[in-house]
Amino acid sequence: MSTEETAKRRRSSRIAHQARIVLSGVDADGFNFAEETETVTLSKHGLSVRTRYQVRLGQELSVRTRDKNRVAQFEVVWVGQPNTPNEGRIGLEWVEPHRFWDVEFPPEDWEND
Repeated sequence: MSTEETAKRRRSSRIAHQARIVLSGVDADGFNFAEETETVTLSKHGLSVRTRYQVRLGQELSVRTRDKNRVAQFEVVWVGQPNTPNEGRIGLEWVEPHRFWDVEFPPEDWEND
């Protein structure tokens, strides 16, 4: 799928934004983990992050911001495939959406629901 096709399929725009976070949950082997990492992109519906851990689609993870100590729950909706440029990245979607990042998204994303 081309980048243009992927962008059309998305519900909202992505913005590149690096924020230090603590990602925590249970990995694919059933072990609890907490990892300091950073966001790659943000959107109205979620984010993508870098991780060293293997996780499964549909599982819930917790994200805590390092700067404001905010915590929210997210569901894993995408996992970067091994041996691709996206290896080590995962896509997360809000379990319960709310304003969290203190960043401005394109206005059309917030008006089209």
